[in-house]
Amino acid sequence: MRTFRLCLLGLVAYLIAVVVLFPAAPVVNHFRPQLGPVALEGVKGKLYNGVIDRVRSTDDLLPLEFRNVGWVLSPKALLGGAAGAAIRFDGYGGSGSVDVARSFNGNVTISDLDYTAQAKELEVLLPVPIASFTGELLVQIDKLVLVNDLLKSANGKLTWNNAALETPVQTSLGTVNVIIEPKDEKSHVINVSAVGGEVLMDGSATVSLNGDFATNILFTPSPDASSAVINGLRQMGRADAQGRVRLQRQGNVNRLM
Repeated sequence: MRTFRLCLLGLVAYLIAVVVLFPAAPVVNHFRPQLGPVALEGVKGKLYNGVIDRVRSTDDLLPLEFRNVGWVLSPKALLGGAAGAAIRFDGYGGSGSVDVARSFNGNVTISDLDYTAQAKELEVLLPVPIASFTGELLVQIDKLVLVNDLLKSANGKLTWNNAALETPVQTSLGTVNVIIEPKDEKSHVINVSAVGGEVLMDGSATVSLNGDFATNILFTPSPDASSAVINGLRQMGRADAQGRVRLQRQGNVNRLM
């Protein structure tokens, strides 16, 4: 029995040494074909704790790119029946951190995401240069779950501080808050608000897992809103006596892409 325990201890020590000391690059290269439309450049460090100089999506639909993407494997995730890591990254004028875990059934859980970015830097993601922005974005995702690579549930908040449009119509939006949370097992509700700028926003959108959505958002010009801003609102829809415009739309996200 003592010999068995010593052998088991030796095996565990060997596995730990492999994880801690084994270089990350060969492992990443082995799984590279399974990563889909993602390019990795400059893989460094060990399997347990490493960094990738540049990670970018090769999908033209959303060509995301991040730099200095580092990770530390999470022993706690293994105890929960998953492979996980704490990840840090830089991109779009800011930086972030997130915990990611993939269970052995393939489900992916993203939690404790904190990310700041500059709105101006994100303009490159627009399919066409239809607008320009300023301000700072703060993204906080408490939990997001993917099942079979499809969104199952999400809970989080996006705050856009000192928000402003520079073009097509220069507009101060103040502070914009977007909060997403599950409505039921098959849909989420996204609450939108904006205060402190030339246009106040208040409303929500409901999005189902199959892509169906319905929006109902009220845009209200402030007393000091410029005539260009007021005219811009009127182009969005019929304004009431106070100049308010209610945006109501229904459709399917998948058909818009």
